[in-house]
Amino acid sequence: MRRILFFAVLILMMTACGNKTKGGSDTDSLAVDSTTSDAIDRHSEAYIRERLDTIYTTIRRQITSKLKGIDSYIQSGFNLDSAYCSSRYYSLMEQALEISEETGEVVFDYDHWVCGQDYSEDWNYQIQKIHHITDSTATAEINVINFGQNNDVTLSLFFERGDWYIDEFGPEDGEGTDQAYFRTIISDGLKIREKAKTLVGEWCWVGDNCPELIVSLKMTDHGLKTEQCDVYRMYGFDNPKVTFNGEQLSLCEHEYDEEKMETVRQLDLFLRLDANGDLTGDCSMQHPLGKAYSGPITLRKGYFKYRDEAKPNLAD
Repeated sequence: MRRILFFAVLILMMTACGNKTKGGSDTDSLAVDSTTSDAIDRHSEAYIRERLDTIYTTIRRQITSKLKGIDSYIQSGFNLDSAYCSSRYYSLMEQALEISEETGEVVFDYDHWVCGQDYSEDWNYQIQKIHHITDSTATAEINVINFGQNNDVTLSLFFERGDWYIDEFGPEDGEGTDQAYFRTIISDGLKIREKAKTLVGEWCWVGDNCPELIVSLKMTDHGLKTEQCDVYRMYGFDNPKVTFNGEQLSLCEHEYDEEKMETVRQLDLFLRLDANGDLTGDCSMQHPLGKAYSGPITLRKGYFKYRDEAKPNLAD
């Protein structure tokens, strides 16, 4: 569970530049700031140093704009990872982030660009050494200053698309590389997705002292989704976010009125399969059409509790 702030940062970035994750990257329309003359040797130490200076100057410029109240580094529409990371790094990261939406796994709790969960007025950098240059790879040693601390960072670089891109924030052959981490998240997520298929179907409330909740789950290319999430004959939740980490199933939906500064509707459902095959756990809900509830709940698959004037056919 690493790098939580950067996960929020990245989602905001991707949201702001929607076509970047599906229709190419920032580099597709990005004018390279570093020297572009054909006479320049792009495999020289001088050029690689200039390329890295271009990248980290962009970050410093964004931070400076934020501190002046002009713009926000966090809310910037410019996707640093898309623009300056290698294709294989960025592709694996996207896959890991996508499947983490299904599992609730936190991919990032640390911004590898600023070397921290936040940045300070003294944020700066120094490129110290460029070495091990080959036709396709190089290594850079840089120092990033953040909150008065010196952070020594090793960058593994990869030459593609006519320029140098960051392939690892750390030695390529080091332990626990980002790319290995991404592959583990993807592999584990695919196994969890298979397990999640056993939850597909209709689940209904058990017991008299809880909301008469009906939840219908379906499997999609992006994990479990709800077809129905209603309190029987009273009200429903339209689009709860569903996550399943292999053990706990979570359904959450929050709607907040900014003007009135109050919650309009809220659902937090955290359930686990018990020995009987029921989903049991905690439920907290609030809805304009019903009473708020906070307490235990049990849902049973393929079950419906008939009571009073309830009709046998749920469609009626």
